[in-house]
Amino acid sequence: MAKDKNISDQEQLNLELDDPLAGAFGDELPGAGAEAAQGAAPAAKAAGSASSSKKKRGARKSAPKTLAEKGEEALNAAEKPKRKKNRPAQIWRNEDLKKAIEDEAGDDIDTDVILSSYLPRRRIKMAAQAILRMDRLRLFLFLGILLVIFLFLMAFLQEKAGNFTINLDRLELYRKGIAISADGDFTNPTARLTASPVINATNIAGSDIPGNVPDIDGDHNGENYMAYTYYLRNAGKEDVGYIASVVIESCAKGVDKAARVAVWHNGEKVVYAAPSADGSPEEGCVNFISDTVVCTFTEENFLIGNVDKYTIVIWLDGDDPECVDAIVGGSIEFSMNVKSANEDDTTLFYKFVQDIVDTLTGNDPISAAGTESPDFTKYHNVTWDTRRNQ
Repeated sequence: MAKDKNISDQEQLNLELDDPLAGAFGDELPGAGAEAAQGAAPAAKAAGSASSSKKKRGARKSAPKTLAEKGEEALNAAEKPKRKKNRPAQIWRNEDLKKAIEDEAGDDIDTDVILSSYLPRRRIKMAAQAILRMDRLRLFLFLGILLVIFLFLMAFLQEKAGNFTINLDRLELYRKGIAISADGDFTNPTARLTASPVINATNIAGSDIPGNVPDIDGDHNGENYMAYTYYLRNAGKEDVGYIASVVIESCAKGVDKAARVAVWHNGEKVVYAAPSADGSPEEGCVNFISDTVVCTFTEENFLIGNVDKYTIVIWLDGDDPECVDAIVGGSIEFSMNVKSANEDDTTLFYKFVQDIVDTLTGNDPISAAGTESPDFTKYHNVTWDTRRNQ
């Protein structure tokens, strides 16, 4: 197409773009002269400007959003409060929940991990609902079992409490009328006694222990030593035998190597200690029986009306070569357990039934909590002063 002298280059370009017929047939159209070109120039310019502005607006609309614009839109959407839909509660089985999770997330998710974190939140609620669905009989049985377990745990923890405890076998001895007490008059017969602990004790010599220690009843700790005196009585309906053992319940930092345990049995004193480095007894002492057993006293024929007296004193001996700085901050716990020398092989249930029968028939043993005496003596009370084995 011939370029007209009166039309600028830009107008000519717009004319060629917007009027393809002119580009194809411009020079061959009949009567196409300078006047036609001049008349068409303003229209072509206006059409070219409109087409250019439309293309620019279209380009702006179709341009992809930047990351900043997307983030701004997400923040604006998060600020808008969402309405909560009231959906009915739905209970999922484990299999259905696993299948739903796998269908939604594929194989890249561990359903067992999700279920393990999901179920504990509902276990308490599910357990409570199960308890409420029980009938009264089952509920009473369930609560009874829980009570028995609680009492058993409390009794077990109580037996293990304290730095020194005296424990009497309840099934084989206490139920037969054998009892222990912190005083010779048996004002409070029981099956368990506890000594008060000695805190921050340091080493002393055996000569620092007062000579009247066995004459004092009950708990009478001194400076840097533990002392306890108790009495064992047979106020039952049969002669029995017993074994009393002093044992180490726990020990830390080798304190047992420097410990001394003095025991007065009916006035006779023996001091026990761990063996020396070469295995020989420490001076003036008898070796521990083992690493956990200090000593044992056996009474094969503990007759009705007999009363035995024990005094136990424990301290750390400063003259022991193994009483060194390494044991500072350590601790040790002892107990004295009194068991039957002739244990009954019958079951616990049989013993329980036998006790009930004895109580109903009046053949029950003399109360361990009282001071009644059988007819073997003219005295009416069994105490340390009225004992049979004087």
